[in-house]
Amino acid sequence: MKKIYFNGLDALRFIAAFAVLIFHSSQWYHYKFDTPFKMFLHNLPVAVDFFFMLSGFLIIYLLLVEKQTTGTISLKNFYIRRFLRIFPLYYLIILIAYLYLQDGTHVAWNKFMYFWGNFWLIKQNAWTLSALNPLWSISIEEHFYLFIPFLIWVTPVKYLKYLLWSIVIFSFGFRIYATRTIPDNWMTIYMHTFSQMDLLAIGGLTALYHFYKPIKINLPDWVYPVMLTAFLILMTLLDSKDYTTIYNASVKKYVFDIPLLFLLIFFIFSENKYFEKIKQNKWLNYFGKISYGIYLYNAFIIDLLDRIHWLHEHYLAKIWLDIGITLLVASISYEFFEKQLLKLKRKFAVVKH
Repeated sequence: MKKIYFNGLDALRFIAAFAVLIFHSSQWYHYKFDTPFKMFLHNLPVAVDFFFMLSGFLIIYLLLVEKQTTGTISLKNFYIRRFLRIFPLYYLIILIAYLYLQDGTHVAWNKFMYFWGNFWLIKQNAWTLSALNPLWSISIEEHFYLFIPFLIWVTPVKYLKYLLWSIVIFSFGFRIYATRTIPDNWMTIYMHTFSQMDLLAIGGLTALYHFYKPIKINLPDWVYPVMLTAFLILMTLLDSKDYTTIYNASVKKYVFDIPLLFLLIFFIFSENKYFEKIKQNKWLNYFGKISYGIYLYNAFIIDLLDRIHWLHEHYLAKIWLDIGITLLVASISYEFFEKQLLKLKRKFAVVKH
C-alpha cells in the first residue's frame, strides 16, 4: 500500500504548538504591549482550533483510505494506535501535576484520568493546576476519536458528508443553546465537546472532499502572503474568544476558523514557493514531530519558572527561557520516551503514514 503523506503537516503542527507556547509564556505580560499586539497575543489560542481541524482532517482521511482499501475499519488497531500516541504522555503530565504542582487546589483527578477534564473544568467554571489546563483539548479529541471510527465504519461513504455536516450543525446549535440558557457560559462554549467538535468535523469534511477528488491549488504566489497578512491583521482587531452574544458565540469563531482552514488547505495542496521553503525546513519538521510534547509540557515548565521571582522583572528573558526549556524537554521526551512507543504504534497501522 502506498504511504499516505501530506508534506507540511509537521511544520503546521509546530506553528500551532508554538503559538500556544507564546500565549502561555506571555499572558502575564500582555499589559506591557501596545493594544494591537496585545490583542494578537490574546488571540493565539485559535491555534487550538487549528489543531482540531488538522486532527480531524488527518484521522478521517486515513480512516477513509483504510475503509476503501480493506473494505472495513479495524477498530482495535485504531484504538491501540490512539492509545500509544496519546495516553503515555497524557498520563505522565497528570502524574507530574500530582507529584509536583499540588498547592492545596482541589482537583478531581479521576475526571482527568478518563478524559473528562474539560467537563470538570466547566463545572468548576475555573482553570485548575497549570499542567492540567491544556488537557481539556485532548479530552475533546479523545471523545471524537471514541465514536468517529465506528461511525465511518458503519456509514456508507456517500453518506458521510451528511454525517459530518450534521455534527457541524449540531455544534453550531449547541453554542446558541448555551448562550441563551447557561449563565456565565464562557467555559462551556470554549471547551465543551459539543461546542468544539464542529472543527474536527470540518477537518473531516476537507478530508472527505479530498478523498473524492484530490484538491489542487494553483494561485499566483502573491496571493498567499496577502491572505496571511490579512489574517494576521484580523488577529490584532477582533477578540476571537468573546462569547457575550449569540452571534459571537455561534458565528464569529468562523471568522477566524475559516481563514485558518483555507491556510491549511493552501499550505498542504499548493506548490507556492514560500510554502515550499517552510515545508522543507528540517527544524520546523522536527519540532512538528515533538509538537505534542510542546503542547503538553509548556504550561508545567512555565509554572515552574514563574516560581523564580526575580524573573518576573525580566519578562523577555522569562519568555525566552519558557520557549527554550519547553523545546528542550519536549525533544528529550520525544527521543527517549515517545519515539519508542511510536515504533510500536506502527505495527498496528493499517494505512502507512
